[in-house]
Amino acid sequence: IVKGLMETDLQAANRLFFSLPSGSAKSQSSSILAERFASEGTTAAIQWAENFPKEDSKMREKILGQIGAKLAKEDLQSTANWVKSMPLERGTYRILDNVINQWASHDPVAVASWADQLPDAERKKHAFTQLVGKWARFDPVATAKWLNSEPSSPLLDPAVATFANLIKEKDPEGAVEWAESITDPELRRKVMNNALNTLLQNDPEKAKLWSKKRVP
Repeated sequence: IVKGLMETDLQAANRLFFSLPSGSAKSQSSSILAERFASEGTTAAIQWAENFPKEDSKMREKILGQIGAKLAKEDLQSTANWVKSMPLERGTYRILDNVINQWASHDPVAVASWADQLPDAERKKHAFTQLVGKWARFDPVATAKWLNSEPSSPLLDPAVATFANLIKEKDPEGAVEWAESITDPELRRKVMNNALNTLLQNDPEKAKLWSKKRVP
């Protein structure tokens, strides 16, 4: 009904969607409407997503993610500006992921600069981690160079942990070195243990040496 109604009266279809109880019908309708509102342009799509009631947090997160995925493909810069200025909520992270997935594959340095200008620590931390997770898969050398250019900090800790975990199979000793630079003691211990376990399988002697001199 929603799909048929939106062909002649989009707002009526939207009102019907809002009135639906939670479930598969509402979930499927959200995908149909997200596609349609995205075709109406960036501004209309963003307004539609932001107007969904916050009380239904799961559906709101899904809608923000759906719109973020579509707009990141069609209007990356506007989507990046949107996620930078919107209030922080669970859906914000979904949009951040979509922006970074689209952008990082062709200009990760620009993503790093943009992420550094995000307005709060939680957004920055998430963006840095997602960027490293994407970047390190196709250019670990450049990723390491960027990480080295940034001062160690709690903001960067999850990104460093992600990098260490991604390289530990090919470069376990390097992963140990990166783990050592993590400032958070609990996270450092966890990542260090994972890296040392991998190093132990490849070079037991080096693993023993690192275990003796590791940062507590």
